Amino acid sequence: MSVGIGSVVGCAGSPSSGAGKNAPSYAEEAQARAAQVRLTELNQALAMASNGPGGDLSAHDYRLGPGDVIKIEAPQVPEIQGLRVRITGPGTVNLPLVGELRLSGLTVGGAEQLLSERLSRYVHQPQVALFVQEYASQEVTVTGAVARPGVFPITRPRTLIEVLSMAGGLAGNAGSTVGVRTVGPDPQTGEMAAQNLILDLRDLVANPNANALVLRGGDSLYVPEAGTIFVDGAVANPGSFALRSDMTVLKAIAEAGGTNWEAIDSNVRVIRHDGSGAPRELAVDLAAVRDRGVADLPLEDGDVVIVDSNTVKKGAVTMWNQTLRVLSLRVLYR
Repeated sequence: MSVGIGSVVGCAGSPSSGAGKNAPSYAEEAQARAAQVRLTELNQALAMASNGPGGDLSAHDYRLGPGDVIKIEAPQVPEIQGLRVRITGPGTVNLPLVGELRLSGLTVGGAEQLLSERLSRYVHQPQVALFVQEYASQEVTVTGAVARPGVFPITRPRTLIEVLSMAGGLAGNAGSTVGVRTVGPDPQTGEMAAQNLILDLRDLVANPNANALVLRGGDSLYVPEAGTIFVDGAVANPGSFALRSDMTVLKAIAEAGGTNWEAIDSNVRVIRHDGSGAPRELAVDLAAVRDRGVADLPLEDGDVVIVDSNTVKKGAVTMWNQTLRVLSLRVLYR
């Protein structure tokens, strides 16, 4: 990478270049060339990762959805042995002995475990295997700074890296992060819920477990342009924002509409990726910055600012909103 930068600086310094007053500076040209080299290397790494051993996922990693047809192998249970059944629109199947099971959102392996647990009431240590006979038409959406943004059909398990390859890889203005909206188990309740993830592509291609994230129909990817930061947590308008040269944590939170009532101002975290592996977490005391003049933290491309919530206050807000909802319904139907 340093060779490419050096060659740009040399060319820019040529007296015969005829550069005008508005021509980019040496540093700007070097930075632009470095960004181009970074994207080229990242696209090459993405292509290699998508063709690697993790690219063809086990069928057990596929998340079932409405319309999928599964075949059940349970030799100890004649009532369902060899049964083929289609998952309904609400995401369930109705089987002899066990009744209705909600399978939508579960991996094939998870569905096998659930069915085995239900059958264990009737059979000692039942052996269960599920096979997807028909994949329903499912699609993933890719937007942002990719070569071919759009909607792509998937008929088998696909990793994030595979989906990016389907979209032609990163565009020339792409940053190093990707936003993912998917469905997965809630770490607190264990129930399936929508999840918004922000991942660093450099870490993904360097990590042998990069292909662990499986995408299914309805999931979406967003690749922000270079020069983007993210604000999440207890703020008015979480999301992505353009990185200005003077952007700090306090200014980024202001861009996001400021903190909510349940925010813990003294507990703000900045997640920073530098492509070296695990991200760094930088603590910021927003109250000290705002009220006592403590130096604010300048932000870098791809930084994620997270404002933590006070769980007691958050619970109070939830209860208050529910009370208002009940009162509104009473007025509506009075």
